[in-house]
Amino acid sequence: MKWIEGTAANEPLLGTPDIQSLADLANAVGVVRGMRWITIGPRLLTIMTVAFIGPLLPLFLFRYPLADLAQKFCARLVGF
Repeated sequence: MKWIEGTAANEPLLGTPDIQSLADLANAVGVVRGMRWITIGPRLLTIMTVAFIGPLLPLFLFRYPLADLAQKFCARLVGF
């Protein structure tokens, strides 16, 4: 408001005592520090994997019945 009314003529352009500019700068630094180098995280990888495997699961279960898969899993787990 002081720039519009013309009352800021005697003040320096930089170094204003306004605390809001310091808070804005701190927020900008916080945003930059919160950025990651790689945009893909574990949550996104999980969502993409579920989205890929979900539609293929019924087709896989038609080819290999669940009882056979459980039997093979248990046989490998026990070692027979």
